[in-house]
Amino acid sequence: MFPPSPFSPPEENLPFTGIATFAGYPLWEEGRDVDAVFLGIPYDEGTTYRPGTRFGPRAIRDASMFYSYEGVEGRFYDADRRKWILAGKKVVDAGDVQIEPLCLEKNWTIITRTVTSILEAGAVPAIVGGDHSITFPVVRALKGRKIHYVHFDTHVDCDRISYSSFTHGSPVLLIMEQELAESITIIGVRGLTNSGQDISWIEEKGVKTLTARELRTWLTRPDPVFFEEGEYYISVDIDFFDPSLAPGTGTPEPGGLFFEHFSDVLQIIAERGEIIGFDVVEMNPFLDDRGNVTAHLAARCVLELMSSALDKR
Repeated sequence: MFPPSPFSPPEENLPFTGIATFAGYPLWEEGRDVDAVFLGIPYDEGTTYRPGTRFGPRAIRDASMFYSYEGVEGRFYDADRRKWILAGKKVVDAGDVQIEPLCLEKNWTIITRTVTSILEAGAVPAIVGGDHSITFPVVRALKGRKIHYVHFDTHVDCDRISYSSFTHGSPVLLIMEQELAESITIIGVRGLTNSGQDISWIEEKGVKTLTARELRTWLTRPDPVFFEEGEYYISVDIDFFDPSLAPGTGTPEPGGLFFEHFSDVLQIIAERGEIIGFDVVEMNPFLDDRGNVTAHLAARCVLELMSSALDKR
C-alpha cells in the first residue's frame, strides 16, 4: 500500500529507500535539542580551475546513506578502533544554504548567519561544500572565540594574487588577515601548484606546516604537544587525499595521504582539545569515478569528524 505521505520514513533502514539525508539522520526542526547539524553549502564560484563542487553536498548525502543500515540509534561500531562512536548523539540534517548566483557578499553573509544559528543552538556545525572559499564565511561565525584552525590540504590556500582574494585559494589568507584564529596549522602540503613564496611567507607569520612526506614521518612518533590545548576548527579539502582514493576533485596532486593518516591526526587533535566545528570541501561529483568513491570518502570523513567532536562530550 502506498504510504500515507511521501515523507513517511521507510519501514526498514535501507540505503536506497526514503529521502536522502546525511546518513539517514532526521531533518532539523527549530527548537530541537541537537549535538551536531549537517549543513550543505552548494557554492563553487570561488573555483579557479574545474567547477562542479556546488553539487558536492547532494552527492555526499546520497553516498552517506550507505551508513544508514543500522538506523539512528546505537550506531556506529568502529571495527578498526574497536569502539562505538556517535552512540546516543543527536545529529540532524539542516539541508542547504540558499545560494544566489553571482552574489558573493550576500551569499557569504547568509553562510555566516546560518552557521551562527547552529552555534547558538549549542550544536557543532558539520559543513559540506562547495569549494574552499566557503571556509572563511563559516569561520567568521566564530569571531571572538579563541580557536585553533587546522587545514588539511594539498595547498596552503594563501594566494596573494592581484585579481581576487575571495577564491578557493585564499581562505587561510583571509582568516589570517581577519585574525580569526589563535594559531593556524596546515597539514598535507605537496605538489607543484603551491607558491614557494607563499609557503615561506606564512611560515614567517607563524603558521605551522607539515608536508605530506613530513606527516608520514611525524606519525611514526607523533608529538601531541605539536597541537595546543583549546578549541579547534577543522577544514578538510578532499584533495588532501591521494587521487587514487579521491579522484573527484578539481585540483588533484600525486603523493597524497590516506584515510588512516587523517584519522590518526584527528584523534591526536581531539585528545588535545575540543573540535567545535568543521567542514569538508572540494568534492566534485562530475570528476568522481563510477563508484562515487570520493563522495563515499567525504561522507566517511564527516562521520569521523563528528565522532572526534562529540564522543568526548
